[in-house]
Amino acid sequence: MAGSQRSREAIQLQIQQDWANREYIEIITVSIKKITDFLNSFDLSCRSKLALLNEKLTTLERKIDYLEACVTKGVLNKVFNAVDEERRIKFGPNRACAEWLLRNGASVKFKNHSEYLKDYNGLPEEDFPLILEEVFADGASISHYGFDNFKGCKHVSKIQFHNCTFLENVAMDKLLILRECLKHLCISNCQDITDLGLLKLAGLKLATLELSNLRYVENKKIY
Repeated sequence: MAGSQRSREAIQLQIQQDWANREYIEIITVSIKKITDFLNSFDLSCRSKLALLNEKLTTLERKIDYLEACVTKGVLNKVFNAVDEERRIKFGPNRACAEWLLRNGASVKFKNHSEYLKDYNGLPEEDFPLILEEVFADGASISHYGFDNFKGCKHVSKIQFHNCTFLENVAMDKLLILRECLKHLCISNCQDITDLGLLKLAGLKLATLELSNLRYVENKKIY
């Protein structure tokens, strides 16, 4: 009887231990599942936030590249449109102005010449007298920084500005340098020119003014 009793107690103890182990295993399993769920959720959250951060960094990098390009472009624009006073004094304003225009992609016409000159290397010898009469700037990189080159050019009667991306309202004001000689002016596809800039042209003595494809100019007929 005693042996049988001990056997039953041993079996009951074993059963209790098994249940305890099962409960422990279940607790461990649930905990592992919770940890796994948390890690998966954390991973998804991190991936989403990293993707958003990467997108913002890419946008920021593009903005920085754009600003760097603008700064570089602006600096180069000032350099290529600088006024060379030494050459103006040595060779006269007409030649110095023509050199500036040609360097920046414009074409020029001189007095007693029937055709426009576009090639800088096509200029006559430095001691050859030149009188600048017409300017055709198609896609030229000229800007107001260089408009002081027009000082002393007393025979420029016609200027055409087309698709000049660096041309701004300040340049319109600078054209007053040519108030006594400029008679014909054409401005087209220069998208930074506005009504405010065109109002500056009132100081000129123009015979003709042609305006086209200027998106910020509301009423071209009033000019």
